[in-house]
Amino acid sequence: MFSVRLRRRRCVVRQMQTAGQFASLLQKTASACVIGGLLLALPIPSRAASQGEQSVADLRAFVQAISAPPAADFADKDLAALRDFARDTLGARAAPPAASMQVAEADNALDALREFMQRQSAPAPSPEASAPAPAKPVKPSKPAVEANYVGTKACLGCHTSLAEGFGHTLMGRLMKQGKMQCESCHGPGSEHARLGGGRGVGGIISFRKEDTSRTAAENNTICLGCHERGDRTYWNGSIHETRGLACTDCHTVMKTVSRKFQLKSAFEPDTCFQCHKDRRTQMARSSHMPLREGKMVCSDCHNPHGSFTEGLLRTASINDTCYKCHAEKRGPFLFEHLPVRENCLNCHDPHGSVNEFMLKVSRPRLCTECHTFGHGTTTGPQVVQAMSRSCQNCHTEVHGTNSPSGPLLHR
Repeated sequence: MFSVRLRRRRCVVRQMQTAGQFASLLQKTASACVIGGLLLALPIPSRAASQGEQSVADLRAFVQAISAPPAADFADKDLAALRDFARDTLGARAAPPAASMQVAEADNALDALREFMQRQSAPAPSPEASAPAPAKPVKPSKPAVEANYVGTKACLGCHTSLAEGFGHTLMGRLMKQGKMQCESCHGPGSEHARLGGGRGVGGIISFRKEDTSRTAAENNTICLGCHERGDRTYWNGSIHETRGLACTDCHTVMKTVSRKFQLKSAFEPDTCFQCHKDRRTQMARSSHMPLREGKMVCSDCHNPHGSFTEGLLRTASINDTCYKCHAEKRGPFLFEHLPVRENCLNCHDPHGSVNEFMLKVSRPRLCTECHTFGHGTTTGPQVVQAMSRSCQNCHTEVHGTNSPSGPLLHR
């Protein structure tokens, strides 16, 4: 605790123990400067005005003196003691020269003190933080192995069991016809065979997920050498490609698991549900697309290898995807329901819902999101909107109608 008295160019410091107290002293001094400046603006006698101006000038000179790098000599020993205390305190904190307070950069003493307090409250940078960050280690690329192609017969000497299962796949049948070889995907295997085999031995290419010697993009390039056209046209830049998925995350090449596409699961949605677990939950709801019954699969609407539309859809819009099965909702209609024309997802959740017809919200709440007037009360158990098909008891053609008398979608 300390008390400051401005009296005849003297600053009496009674007690000062910490650097925080010193900062508080300077803040109180600045407040006194502001008050003094306000008093100067009042109509007071000339003698008092001259004394106020002199006090402010003396305080300004004192602040500049203690903040200036060169030492300043004070005739008053109290001011000299205050200066020495300030320098000792700041020196103990080992503040860098750039962080010291410079009054000349501020418009007034109060702003300078505020900047000083902000610098003091900021944590000092640690030597580890100030040191330059070490360069991120680059994954060393394995040196190329000088190997030659030896043919499939050399591979069959060790991989007989794998070759038997592979022969029942589409690619296995192509290999039997001589249209491809084991080394078409796994690279030349002369060194691999000479060294006795093993995972990754002799520069052989492995597509195992635990093999970290190659990236997913490098392995995918081998697959895209033959499968880049068709549905894979938009693979580069697709969401699955940017997330680092490998072809072998969804497909099993060496054995037959699924009826089509050599997927990792016999049921295609199970392959998608490896990552899209929320969709598995939605498909288990009471109202759902017939995926569980096997009447459709995820790829009927989505192209997992990339698309030019959102959601990896196979068509240009969401409505066009729905119209592939629900062609009667396409129209054109004489009287259209605008939310239906805009987007089917305004009312429906295509992956499953607890409401009938996969509605997002149960009726009549779904209808009252847009239609909130015209029928009086719409609550209670006896109103027509609460019975059976709700609003569709009367407005039956909610997707649009061609009836000349149907502007309200009655028929």
